[in-house]
Amino acid sequence: MDILIIKLGALGDVVNTLPLAIRLKQHFDARIHWITEPLSFPLLSRHAFIDHAILFDRSLLRKSLPELIRRIRREHFDIALDLQRIAKSALICLASSSRRRIGFDRMRCKEMTWLLPFERIAPSDPSSHMVNQYLEFAEHLGIKREEPQWAVPQGDAPSTELPEKYLVLNIGATKPANRWNAEGFSALADRVMDRYDIPCVLTGGREDRALADGIIRTAKHPVFDLVGRTTIMELTGVLSGARAVVSCDTGPMHLAVALGKEVVALFGPADPKRTGPYRGHVVRKSLPCVPCNRRSCSNPLCMDSILPEDVIEKLDLIMR
Repeated sequence: MDILIIKLGALGDVVNTLPLAIRLKQHFDARIHWITEPLSFPLLSRHAFIDHAILFDRSLLRKSLPELIRRIRREHFDIALDLQRIAKSALICLASSSRRRIGFDRMRCKEMTWLLPFERIAPSDPSSHMVNQYLEFAEHLGIKREEPQWAVPQGDAPSTELPEKYLVLNIGATKPANRWNAEGFSALADRVMDRYDIPCVLTGGREDRALADGIIRTAKHPVFDLVGRTTIMELTGVLSGARAVVSCDTGPMHLAVALGKEVVALFGPADPKRTGPYRGHVVRKSLPCVPCNRRSCSNPLCMDSILPEDVIEKLDLIMR
């Protein structure tokens, strides 16, 4: 059996879909094909349960979409799952040669994709965790729910020398409204060193360079700076070696959970019940405007109200 998974999205979404792919592989002994974007491609192409990672680059849409459609039309899939639920992914699913095309129920579809003639999974709670929502596709196919597995392939940390023990502060977030401030991170790094005698390692993307510089400039204790200096596979190595991970609401937070690490997640605009760490601790302030699910905010009170002491309170549960 050949099963096509269409999940183009961000790193966190891809990580949260892995338990579904593993259940499909285990139950049907199927060949799993997965269409994804460049960021997640190295992770999926090395994954033991993914037989074929198919690269789709949305930044080159005019060229890549026709090529992708021609390619999948030549394949013979038994099942295609549209987990992205947007027009592009629905078009790809429709263009596949699959005997069964399956998508979300009408309530959870986006961009009117519910109009397409796909099988639909049963309606369910749209606020439940996304790992569980993706696993509903396995239940639709008659597979019993089991404890999620991720089996994330681990790479090596970059050649930069890291301490034997360290705590990761993942400072970045794709959505600006999800970011914490430099003052909070620098004070937290100092508190971690003073309280646990463990240095902090900063991770994030190139776009987080200014934030990292601000943290390093104001921290009293030295921090190890890997911001913008790791590939996705090197990041798995860094996260795997950490005593714990503190992260904003972003993909590496989910990756740390999938790697079995202790996680403290800093949440503001989004609902952690749906997109928070599947296992772990959440720091979130109860404010009238929360959740708003905004991508950006001129007055991010929900994130700025988080104090280093709030994070230490959660870390004490892990580090004691």
